Amino acid sequence: SVMSMAAPLRSGLMAPRGVDLNLDKFNLSSTTGSAGDVRTGSADLVVGQAFLAALHGDGGELGDEDRALFQQVFNPHLSDRAAEGDRFAPPPTSYSHLQSLKRLVKEEHEVREKRMCAFSDEKFDADCPGPLFPASWTSSLQGDGAPRGRVQLRSDYKGQADLIMSALRVTTPVFDRRAEDGMRFRVYRLGSLEVRTCAAHGADENVVGVYSPCDSATAHGAMWGQRAQGVTEHQKVVKVNEYVERPRVGDSRKRVHFVALECEGAAVVVMEARADGSVAWLENPPDLELRASMARVVRSADCSK
Repeated sequence: SVMSMAAPLRSGLMAPRGVDLNLDKFNLSSTTGSAGDVRTGSADLVVGQAFLAALHGDGGELGDEDRALFQQVFNPHLSDRAAEGDRFAPPPTSYSHLQSLKRLVKEEHEVREKRMCAFSDEKFDADCPGPLFPASWTSSLQGDGAPRGRVQLRSDYKGQADLIMSALRVTTPVFDRRAEDGMRFRVYRLGSLEVRTCAAHGADENVVGVYSPCDSATAHGAMWGQRAQGVTEHQKVVKVNEYVERPRVGDSRKRVHFVALECEGAAVVVMEARADGSVAWLENPPDLELRASMARVVRSADCSK
C-alpha cells in the first residue's frame, strides 16, 4: 500500500545523524588535500561605503594587489555597483574566485592591447576602425567620401611629446571615441600632421604616434637628408618666415615669435628670443615642422630673386 511504501521513507528521514567523533584515524604527521576553498584577501574586512572608499583611496583597508584588481572589476564604465552605497557587498574573495577574476581582467587587458596596436597602426581608418572596436564607431557613410590617403609613422617626433601635448590642449580632435571600458581614443590634426592619443579611465592622455601623409613623409626624409649636411656661411637665404605661437608650459610670455630662414639646399636656421633675453640660433631644428604647423605666419619674404 501507499502507507507501507512511505514508512521506510519516513524512518529514513527520521534516522539520527551526527558527527563521527572517533579520533583513531586523526593524524598530524602528514597533510591531505581538502575539497573546501580558502577565503583570502583583505576585501573580507570592509563592506559598503568603506569598501568603495578604500577602493579609490590610499588607506590600508585593501592591499595594493586587491585594490588594483577591484578597481578594474568595478570600473564605473562597466559596473554600476557603486550606486549601492552602504548596501554594497564585495565579491567572494576565495582563492578560486579571485583567480577567476584575474583571468577575466587579463583577457580584458589583452583586448585593450590589441586595440592600442590597431589604433597605432598606419592603416587605421577612423571611419572604419575594424572588428576590435565597438560597431557604433563605424560610419554609415564610409562609402560616400573620398578614399583616405595613406599615412606614415613619424618616429622622429618620439621625443616631442611635451610640445605636442601643449598644442593638443588648444586643439579640437577630429576623432573622439570612448570604448565600453572608458578607454578614450582621439585623433588630432596639426597642419599636415596627424596625432593619435589614448587615455585609459582615470589616466592622463598620452601620445600614441605622430603621422604624416606618405608623400609628405618621403619628401621630409629627402629634405632632412640634405639638411643633415648642416648650414654653411656661403649658403644663400631664399625665404624668410616670421611665426607667432603660444608659449610652452612654464613660459610666462603671452606669445612667442621666431624667424625661420630657409636656405638653398633645404637647410633652415631658426632665430628666436628666449624668455631670459638671450637669442637662440638653431640650425635645422628637428621640431621645426611641428612648431610651424601649430604657429601662425605673420610675415613672409621671398629672397630667391
